[in-house]
Amino acid sequence: MIYSSRHILHMRQQLLSITPEQWLLLSMGLIVGCVVWVFFNRKIVHRFAACLKGRTFRVNTIAAVEGLIGGAVFLANGYLVYVATLISSFFLFSFAVVGLLVGAWITMPPSFE
Repeated sequence: MIYSSRHILHMRQQLLSITPEQWLLLSMGLIVGCVVWVFFNRKIVHRFAACLKGRTFRVNTIAAVEGLIGGAVFLANGYLVYVATLISSFFLFSFAVVGLLVGAWITMPPSFE
């Protein structure tokens, strides 16, 4: 969609109308989301993938399982974004956006050489 200068000025005005408390909630949601979802990726997903490697599963099977876990994280956080817009929670919204990005990151398989 192509935005006119009127639309851009309207979006700018909406951003300027966000209060400092709301910016603080957005930044706290980003920080907490990064900590929680990166911790989830490193501790749970990587440990689960290492467990599957230890049981001599094929590489494609491990990538498929990681893709399913990432897809589940992505869908759950997509739902959280929807809920955050319904209840207008800045913290939950930014937390869920980070979760969406990490879920997409988990879904993409690493390069197998």
